[in-house]
Amino acid sequence: MSFYLVRLEPDGNGAMIDVPLPDYGPYEKGGEAAKMAKQLSDQRGYKVQPRRSHQAPDWRERQAKRLADGSITALPAAWDLPAITDHFAHLANSDNTKIAFTESEDLGIIDRVTIVTPGRYLTRFYPEVDDDRRRKLIAAIDPNSEIKYATTQDEITWVYKEGPESCMDNRKARGFDQYPVWPTAVYAAGDLVIAYQLNERNRIQSRCLCWPEKKLFGRVFGDFQRMKAAMEAEGYTYIREDNKVEGNLQVGQFEGARILKVELSNDKGSYVLPYFDDIYCVLDKGDHFVTARALPEPGPDVRYAASGGTDGTSVLMRWCPKARSFEMDCGFAYVHHEDEYWSRAARNTHAFTCSATGQEWPVEHREYVTVEGRVQSWNPVHFHLHGETCQHSGDSFPRDEIVTLSNGMRVHKLYCAHVDGEDVLCDGGKAFETPDFSWHKPVEAFPEFTVRSDDFIDAMSLALTSSTVTVTNQVVIEPEAANTNEQIDPAYLDRFNRMIQQEIERSLLTGDTRLVNTRAA
Repeated sequence: MSFYLVRLEPDGNGAMIDVPLPDYGPYEKGGEAAKMAKQLSDQRGYKVQPRRSHQAPDWRERQAKRLADGSITALPAAWDLPAITDHFAHLANSDNTKIAFTESEDLGIIDRVTIVTPGRYLTRFYPEVDDDRRRKLIAAIDPNSEIKYATTQDEITWVYKEGPESCMDNRKARGFDQYPVWPTAVYAAGDLVIAYQLNERNRIQSRCLCWPEKKLFGRVFGDFQRMKAAMEAEGYTYIREDNKVEGNLQVGQFEGARILKVELSNDKGSYVLPYFDDIYCVLDKGDHFVTARALPEPGPDVRYAASGGTDGTSVLMRWCPKARSFEMDCGFAYVHHEDEYWSRAARNTHAFTCSATGQEWPVEHREYVTVEGRVQSWNPVHFHLHGETCQHSGDSFPRDEIVTLSNGMRVHKLYCAHVDGEDVLCDGGKAFETPDFSWHKPVEAFPEFTVRSDDFIDAMSLALTSSTVTVTNQVVIEPEAANTNEQIDPAYLDRFNRMIQQEIERSLLTGDTRLVNTRAA
């Protein structure tokens, strides 16, 4: 047995009638009902009394009479679904864009109705209605709450251009028309769609990104309350804590949705991507992206792109095993021997480009080879096949420039002269004639010389801000102005020193005027 409360009011004939109080009860115990009746009587100044529910007048007759005389407004004729018994569904007096109905016997007795949106009423009691008919039924009661869906690139672009204000709309666009597609068009990959509503002037009043398959929707732009209510009536779940920019604490809800992969034609490695409200980043899956809740775990060939920001583009990032960090994908190249792809920054520090093959190799495998007076960097495989070290100077040259002396020694052709029918060691075409002077004997008491490096080796100028170097009798390079931002390879420096000493020796023997004596007179 249950109890409810009534207010005693006089009718037209002066008799007192019971008027149920829908905001109170029903009560399981009579004592509770009596206590509340006294409290309300004292507070409001009119008589309130408890009643037993089984003694209540026929509430169904009351509701039917109200529908008949227009006291409550029946649902429109376009709402042509079979009526649910005892619901007495009608337009809510407080908001005629919603449906009011009697949910139970006890609530019918106390004259309390439940008020919901048309969409939610359909979801609860007519789940078999298909989407097209559902939208028409909702529009029959509340044209402005009807949910429409943009699924194609053109439809999505139109909604963002003409809809509520945001950084992705037509009013704040930053050169979006120059891109292959509008940044938000990449949502049209098949998983995510844009839900939107139109107002009475047929203009877009609200929109949100949603995932129909999972019945999820994110941040709302425009009329938040109307859109949220309509989406929830459609069976969707709101994934946010609130609708502020920073209000999303459940970003993982959109994890795994496909996004179109559209590269900018004039900027390799950059892709068209919108500003994300409910997506952290996208992972590269070859011909498309997939949304993710966090950065990917490091690994070979792992790539991702962050939110496109307000400019509608983002750079593809890739894991570099050498730098141990994510770097811009467009700067990667294959590094031989390591069998890995390294970023540009990693290669600038830890690799070199072979002058002969164009291949990238780790710096520890560099071979310096003098080709036509210029030092080049060769990879070890190419050097093994095509290079050789001169047994006289210790420098490396192309193999076809190495000759064999009569004594079997392999030297560069510049150090070979044909004398008395034999190939002997020489310098500058003149064979050594004095037994007490040997090429390998240290040269003592050389005067100081100034040598312009570009006269015989342009490569050195890469490491110096000045192409002039000072050479002493110890053959030590002292740059006039060294670039402290450049690191000179010690092996390279040692070979360069030896080349300078050889140039000095050759100049003394041949009278070459390229070396200028700078010792003070």
